[in-house]
Amino acid sequence: MKRLLAILVLFVSLSASAQKAAVQTAINYLRYEDLDKAKEAIDGAVVTESTMGMSKAWYYRALIYHALFETTNAKFEALKPGSLIEAKKSYEKTMELDTKNEYKDDVMKRMEILASQSLNMGVENFRNSKFDEALKMFQSSADINKKYFNRVDTLAIYNAGLTADKLGDATTAINNFKLLTDANYGGAKLYSLMVNMYLDQKDTANALLTINQGRQKHPEDGTLITQGLNIYLSSGRDKEAYTQNEEAIKNDPNNAVLQYIKGNLADKLGKKEEAIAAYKKCLELKPDYFDAAYNLGAMFFNEGAEMANKANSIPASKVAEYDAAKKKFEAKFKEALPFLEKAYQLNPKDSGTLQSLKQLYTRLGDFKKAEEMKKALEGK
Repeated sequence: MKRLLAILVLFVSLSASAQKAAVQTAINYLRYEDLDKAKEAIDGAVVTESTMGMSKAWYYRALIYHALFETTNAKFEALKPGSLIEAKKSYEKTMELDTKNEYKDDVMKRMEILASQSLNMGVENFRNSKFDEALKMFQSSADINKKYFNRVDTLAIYNAGLTADKLGDATTAINNFKLLTDANYGGAKLYSLMVNMYLDQKDTANALLTINQGRQKHPEDGTLITQGLNIYLSSGRDKEAYTQNEEAIKNDPNNAVLQYIKGNLADKLGKKEEAIAAYKKCLELKPDYFDAAYNLGAMFFNEGAEMANKANSIPASKVAEYDAAKKKFEAKFKEALPFLEKAYQLNPKDSGTLQSLKQLYTRLGDFKKAEEMKKALEGK
């Protein structure tokens, strides 16, 4: 029984020795650049119980895979895919097992090189539309810099975000961009990019939150203001849209579109004088702005029509009161006339303009022009 135990112990000892010899064999193959054989030997060693816990085995596995990535020998071309990622994993495992820091300094140097190579490989893959591989490389570079050098690899993270977006993975893209905004990198443009991604997902809540976060750092950025304005406009939130538009006008007071939007919103919110002033400013900046001309004419016309309806309720016996009311609503119609005629000049085929002018000319007693508008409508 004792002899059998001794033989068993001897067998185990010889087996462990053989596996350690496999590590040395891999090292020897590496020295002679027989990388395929080196890979085969070391891959066997790191999955064997007696050597899988050896930092030396993992260190040389990292060197072998790193060499596979760097070699220009066409003989090993088929072994190159994924070699850089495997090298990184093996360096990391080396650091985990190397309690005596025997390999630490060398691994750190090689990790820095590997990070740069990963970034470059990511760019190459991106250019070749290999977006899945590109993302892995960018993430690898960013991870190495963060984990081992306490650095934010802004270029790798930014490229990872763009690549994830190419892959349709908005969540990963946004998470990467958030890392950059937290590091005060990318400016307002990056916030704007995230807003568009949220909007593509129809997530207006996070889009608005991102706009607010961006404007805390970049309060004067016109793009963020405009994005917020568009969200409020599209969702019918007129009060918020009006406030946002006022911010936009502060940055760009001579923007005809913003003045038009102000006119439209002010009219909806019952701020008639502000609406009139905004539409007039819009036309001052851009005389051929059809919608501003039409809306301004329509405002005066509608106000005149409302005044005329009230006047019609005045008793026939109160002639003087009616005549005074008539002068007022006719004056309002005359205010509408030049703006609706301007709209007609800009777009003579617009049905709304033709209809409004027909009614307006009729109310002002210009029946000849009213008939012209009627014929124009019938000819459409």
